[in-house]
Amino acid sequence: MTYDVLVIGAGPAGSVVARRLAAHGARVALVGAAARGGCEGLSARSRALLVEEGLDELDLDAPALELSAGMRGPFARRGVWAQGRVVEGREWLVDRRRLAGALCAHAARAGVDWRADTVVDLGRHDGSWHARLRAGGTVAASQMIDARGRRGAECRGPLLLAVGRAFDLAHAGAPGTHIHAARFGWCWWAVGERGVWVQVVARPRSGGRMHPDTWIAAAAAEIPPLAGVLAGAAPGAAAVARPAHARLGRQSVDVTRWAVGDAALALDPLSGQGVYEALRGARLVATAVHSVSSGGDAALAHRFVAERQADAWARGVALAAGFYRDNAGLGDFWASTAAAYEASLPEPLPAAPHFERRPVMLDGCILERDVIVTADHPRGVWHVAGVPLKKLSDYLAAAEHGSVHGAAAVLDRPPAAVASALRWLRQTGMVPGSARPRTSGGSIRVDRLPSEH
Repeated sequence: MTYDVLVIGAGPAGSVVARRLAAHGARVALVGAAARGGCEGLSARSRALLVEEGLDELDLDAPALELSAGMRGPFARRGVWAQGRVVEGREWLVDRRRLAGALCAHAARAGVDWRADTVVDLGRHDGSWHARLRAGGTVAASQMIDARGRRGAECRGPLLLAVGRAFDLAHAGAPGTHIHAARFGWCWWAVGERGVWVQVVARPRSGGRMHPDTWIAAAAAEIPPLAGVLAGAAPGAAAVARPAHARLGRQSVDVTRWAVGDAALALDPLSGQGVYEALRGARLVATAVHSVSSGGDAALAHRFVAERQADAWARGVALAAGFYRDNAGLGDFWASTAAAYEASLPEPLPAAPHFERRPVMLDGCILERDVIVTADHPRGVWHVAGVPLKKLSDYLAAAEHGSVHGAAAVLDRPPAAVASALRWLRQTGMVPGSARPRTSGGSIRVDRLPSEH
């Protein structure tokens, strides 16, 4: 069958981008087998995005999204880092497989053709993508979105592996989540009334110095609270291992190919924002694909997505580097991981603010505009309160006796909005030429500074 968009990978990002495109009227096929099991901690903003995507508060607390051990939320999260430093927070818990299934079902109700299958061969010919399915048959589409996780060319942080396993408790537990540092890695566990999910993140090593199967036992040996929880506990199904390294996927040169979720951007799980970035990235790509389908420039839309993914990568790497550096005194794992993240940080932007032509989103379409790029705003800012900054800057440069009301008339914006944009320009130091504008009683007074030679 032929579709407008083929989404490969039925995790949260794939399901959300498929549903959003279907809501715009696209014919969408979503192909993906069952997700791996395990427990996922959700931040408040991740949960809020899920609510916005149609999983309301009751859906998120329903048995279909709870672990079989009866965990729900929000839970208080308590952790201990180097030198006994205590960190606290809160999070909600969901089962990864059940969350993915609920989002797929939600997409199907929106008109997405969801197939719980696996793509065994993928190619592009005759102007379309063609995916051959394991169960038989072929799906074709003009646009393809890869949501299959960490794969392909990439910028990558230090190699990390997450090993998780469920245990049945010998005695009733006190529900909550915990995060603790060990010398060789870090451990997160979630306790329910009758069960516990334990996940250890560390660096796999060659030579068999410590096999991942032994990580949970090694963590319990170093972390007394975890040892107490696991005392007498019976292990459930086999441990689940999955990549945990941060990565930024390389942008495809084919403008009909996109990536979402971990296929596009994955952060270190220590940041706790994996689901949030997956959902936010899905929204971003859905907007870009819809813009192209509506006649927008495909190369510009790809650039728009790539720049925002790179910005999220830079922020995530800096955050991870700080987490690991704070615990560097615990041992080589922490110090070497911090150093690896620090080495992968992008070069800082020039300090001086300046204008650049960049893709921006306007009324659901991606267009090119003049933006002001600063160290604090690497993606650029093109308007403040709806006032285009370049046009305001040009007005200030040209007007001999400018005023807020004069600018408002020229730019067709309310005077209060113009005053807000002007304040932003002054704060960044981005003023035309050598002019230093000031506001007073609705007027802009411009002092001319002596020229420097």
